[in-house]
Amino acid sequence: MIRRSLAAGAAALGLVLAAAACDGSGGSGGSGGQGSAAGGTFTYWTSGWKPDQIAAVDAAFAKAHPGMRAKGEYIASSDQYLPKVIAALKNGTQPTVLLTQNPSDLPVVAQSGKLIPLDGKLTAETDALYPGIKESLFHKGRQLGIALGGVGDVVLFYNKKAFAAAGIDGPPATWAELAADAKKLSDPAKGKYGFYVPLGEAEWISFAWAPLLYAEGGSFLTPDGTATAFNSPQGVKALTTWVDLLRSKAAPSTSYAQAGSFDGAPAFAGGAVAMIVNGQWAVSTFRDAGIDFGVAPMPRGDAGTATSLGIGVAALLKTDPAAEKAGLAFLKFLASPAQGAYLAVQSGGLPSAPEQLEQPLLKEHIAKDPAYEVFAEAEKTGKVRPITPAYNAISQSLWTQINAALQGRKTPQEALAQAAKEGDAALKKLG
Repeated sequence: MIRRSLAAGAAALGLVLAAAACDGSGGSGGSGGQGSAAGGTFTYWTSGWKPDQIAAVDAAFAKAHPGMRAKGEYIASSDQYLPKVIAALKNGTQPTVLLTQNPSDLPVVAQSGKLIPLDGKLTAETDALYPGIKESLFHKGRQLGIALGGVGDVVLFYNKKAFAAAGIDGPPATWAELAADAKKLSDPAKGKYGFYVPLGEAEWISFAWAPLLYAEGGSFLTPDGTATAFNSPQGVKALTTWVDLLRSKAAPSTSYAQAGSFDGAPAFAGGAVAMIVNGQWAVSTFRDAGIDFGVAPMPRGDAGTATSLGIGVAALLKTDPAAEKAGLAFLKFLASPAQGAYLAVQSGGLPSAPEQLEQPLLKEHIAKDPAYEVFAEAEKTGKVRPITPAYNAISQSLWTQINAALQGRKTPQEALAQAAKEGDAALKKLG
């Protein structure tokens, strides 16, 4: 569920949503929406599930809820999903349930007036989630959706052979230790480096840097979500860590982005770097490359350890009462421990709630993957991208300025100050 978002035209989308809210179509009791149907039949849209998974989930829901019928449809890839949803909201053809890989879609959708907040409707299921996941579902005091099983996060991968050759016993526990180990592991003349710092212009850079910010005690936004908070002493310290790794030549000064992916997996798979921050999706790549690697928690900073989480969410939209009732039952069904575990296994991801780890299906899956428990444990201190319509704009400013600092064109202080200025302007404009 890690989405490398492109900066969206959020202002334009906001205007479309405002028009949708004013035209009155597709509201509760309307007859034109794809979610409109009698007898508890409803439609949901997805950007991530394959046809066989849709069929399996729909059949399981029908068995659990006789008389209710879910009709899943794959609509578009994640990058094209929101524009299609916006168009449907404007035309009154929206489904009853949305499944999206980007929680920040939900505040944008809510501007239409056609999203039904879940306040008090799924209290037990919401309270069962990992804290950082639960926190991400609320915007301006309202719960806009429920998290799905199949979470992604990042941990530290390290090359055991390289560590042994350098006389290092195990993975670093702190960022200070990581910096020291990275220097010992580096030999620039041979193209060998201790750690990979992502370079370029991509949302991955913001996502991968956020754990350093949190570990040092910093925040992405203020508690009320009205301003950026990363331009702080904690933020400067976190960015300086990356900058110093590059300046000391303990990290390569060239990007290993490949085929649209900016996580740098080829650097670790090819032996160019001995440590990298990456997600569970990279495990098979590194195994196939024949790397003898270990995984460890993200290093600690002054405030502890943290990771970034990527989640999928489900939301309820206004169509007609019977469909909405069935749609709410579907959300509750998807949030159950059994279905959360099923979705985690199907996606190759992680549970959205600790209870899912006790489900037989997921326990069987974990037994085959010794790295899984490290990723799952990291969820306890993970945070999701801030849920705000301005996230794409903020993140784009942040990754652009981080890259400027990494390339030596700006100091960490200058870079974060500029990113905060642009991010605050986006928040003021987009909310």
